[in-house]
Amino acid sequence: MPETLNLEPLNMNLFTMIFGLVMMGIGLLVKVYPNLISGYNTMTREQKQHVDIEGLSIFLRNGFLLIGLLIIAGYGLFNWMGLTVIAHSVIPVVTLVGLTIMILNAQKFNHNTDKKTGRTYLILGIIGVFVVGLFIYGSMPSKTTFKDASIEFSGMYGFEMNFAEIEKVSLADSLPVIQLRTNGYSFGGVKKGYFRLDQFGKCQLMIQSKNPPYLIILKKNGGHVILNLEDSSETRRIYNRMKSFTD
Repeated sequence: MPETLNLEPLNMNLFTMIFGLVMMGIGLLVKVYPNLISGYNTMTREQKQHVDIEGLSIFLRNGFLLIGLLIIAGYGLFNWMGLTVIAHSVIPVVTLVGLTIMILNAQKFNHNTDKKTGRTYLILGIIGVFVVGLFIYGSMPSKTTFKDASIEFSGMYGFEMNFAEIEKVSLADSLPVIQLRTNGYSFGGVKKGYFRLDQFGKCQLMIQSKNPPYLIILKKNGGHVILNLEDSSETRRIYNRMKSFTD
């Protein structure tokens, strides 16, 4: 199986570049094809006559171009400075803030008396639900599934690992100090994804709570995977079963 830990930085760089370019592409498209603009394309001909479509399309084009540029430049700059936590927050922060500002300010180009501001609040509500949904999804406990030759962890930042990759499994009552989140989810006691830990360096975490013990998996390539569940007895059960496969 390909080594996920080694590929993560490259994948994130590529994803960020593509996402930024997509935002910029959308900006160019809405300027050339204004009927792609949500809300405007469903207006009647009379309603469209009261919309400054030239100003609106330029405003949206510039907004999407700026969002794309800020995502690419911001990620590159913060990553170069070693501020990887901020770097990996650039996409959601810039996109959500940028789209919110654009949606609110786009109303000034609509001179119809019935501007349907409810649509604006609906879109903002959808964005809010999306953000809350990410937090809920990230906090959901991961499901552990044992297969013939591997173990699979579901949920956000889930992965599958072959038993043949494992050098050693052990239990610990505490975690080394987390120095940096390189690409992961962190909220309260839940930590999933890629983090840099004292003593271990870069690790993959599937931490569901602050309750010990922590199952530490040492891989043959030197990487570490650390996990635990809310129920400490379940953590021990997984440890005992993994140990039976790896002994």
